[in-house]
Amino acid sequence: YEILIGLVGSEMCIRDRVKSDMIKKYIYGSPIETGAVVIDMFPENGKPDMFYEEDYKPNCLEFGMTDADVIYGLGEANRGINKRGYIYTSFCNDDPVHTEEKLSLYGAHNFILVDGFERFGVFVDTPSKLTFDIGFTDSNILSIECETGDFALYIITGESLYDIVRQFRGLIGRSYIAPKWAFGFQQSRWGYRTADDVRKVVKKYRESGIPLDAVYLDIDYMERYKDFTVDKKSFPNFKEFVAEMKEEGIHLVPIIDAAVKIEDGYDVYVEGVRDNHFCKTADGRDFTAGVWPGKTHFPDFLNSKTRKWFGDKCKTCLLYTSPSPRDRSVS
Repeated sequence: YEILIGLVGSEMCIRDRVKSDMIKKYIYGSPIETGAVVIDMFPENGKPDMFYEEDYKPNCLEFGMTDADVIYGLGEANRGINKRGYIYTSFCNDDPVHTEEKLSLYGAHNFILVDGFERFGVFVDTPSKLTFDIGFTDSNILSIECETGDFALYIITGESLYDIVRQFRGLIGRSYIAPKWAFGFQQSRWGYRTADDVRKVVKKYRESGIPLDAVYLDIDYMERYKDFTVDKKSFPNFKEFVAEMKEEGIHLVPIIDAAVKIEDGYDVYVEGVRDNHFCKTADGRDFTAGVWPGKTHFPDFLNSKTRKWFGDKCKTCLLYTSPSPRDRSVS
């Protein structure tokens, strides 16, 4: 496979070569399409050689590790770089207490690298709950358990760890190139309730001689925590405030929650219901849960039309500023 990925706003293309004989796809159960993989691959017949299954452990794959094997990956997870010796669960929730004994944090990154006598990468494509037991229950056993048993498994081999990661990036699509300012220091925390709170933070950084390129605005900038709104009392004259921060060399980054308040007359809610953009319950109703705004619905991001609708809503943020051509092209 040869993947051509164009950079937005540029005629330049990045060319990633994925070696078809180095990536094998295996299907278990009846997985749904998540959109995580950007190339089409025919699944292999049979099962991968390095994993085995026990009859008494349904929906579980196991790999026998040697003492020298090191396991990398899983992205935003606790513990050290070598993930061996603990359990990690892809079942994310909004747990604010990130202590060492927790099994999952905010993000689910279902990719691991095995480096030892055998060297390969494993990507598990599924939205289901996954448990990676990496030598915790048995010090020499790596097990991957899927709660539903429905997943696509990709085994990636290569000449080196770098080569495996490069092929994995070709499989899922390369990241966009961030604007230059995003490599600077950025301040992010919940609790800046007014524009003056943000001004104080910036002022203290400047007085302390600490470089600062961006400040994140958490949900307090919104009107009653509603997406794509601004609280005119706490953040009056918002466009002027954005311009003021820009003069200070500060980029403001507003948070957008994936929970839409149920409120008659609120355009995001009305459009979402009308155009069927929200996640459904088993009986076809819009799924409802309590989040910061109160009762909310959740956009179904597995729906491409919903992704475009919600993504286009983000352009609302650009009404308050005039980004440079570079920032606009990346956005």
